[in-house]
Amino acid sequence: KLSDEEIKLMARDMCSGVEETHGEVRVIKWEDVLLKTRTGTVTEIRSGCSAGAISRLLKSFEKIINETKTEVEQIKSQHGDCQVDLKSKVNRLNATEIQLNRTEEGMQICQKNLENKTNLLNETDVELEQSNEETETCRRDLENKTQQLNATETEKQTTIKKLDTVNMELNSTTTNLNQTQVELQHVKGLLGESANATMDCLLNTTITNHWDLLHSEEFFEAVITGNKLEVLRKSMQNLGKFVNMMK
Repeated sequence: KLSDEEIKLMARDMCSGVEETHGEVRVIKWEDVLLKTRTGTVTEIRSGCSAGAISRLLKSFEKIINETKTEVEQIKSQHGDCQVDLKSKVNRLNATEIQLNRTEEGMQICQKNLENKTNLLNETDVELEQSNEETETCRRDLENKTQQLNATETEKQTTIKKLDTVNMELNSTTTNLNQTQVELQHVKGLLGESANATMDCLLNTTITNHWDLLHSEEFFEAVITGNKLEVLRKSMQNLGKFVNMMK
């Protein structure tokens, strides 16, 4: 706060125009001070300046006023330009807001579509998982069926081998049977010859059975070979059957 003496010292040469020579570099101006709102007890005193000094002050004030008016006009012009620019900006802002609203609507639609696609994808995932489970079950069933089929194929091959063996045995048996039938026919022929023979023997000539085989031309006083021995064996078997039947 300035004291009274400091204020008087500063105001001792109020009529001087030296400060005006400094132009815009002045920080504190008298005219700014005089235009400020007054508070407290203010006493106006005469400056004691001559008419010339007052005229210089008035010219200074007029200059300041003119400069202020010019600045005001410039400000108004700038304000007009600003108004136009502001109106353009407002229009662009409104257009941007419309586009933003449309974009938001598009985003909402896109969001709904995304939700639908997500739900569909989730359902597809569930169906895929179920399909995978069914496929796995089918694969296990197929493996079981394949194992059963392989086992059946093994049994089939075993059965075929057994059947081949049986067929071989059957063929062998059939061959033996055919041979036996041939031998039996031969024996029957021999028996027929023995029944019709008139040779001397110790046996009763009325007996016409397998015992007469020994008196046939093939066996009587002949060497007994393996084949002849087999014929005798079978003849004895048939004779045994005949004896059992007689019992």
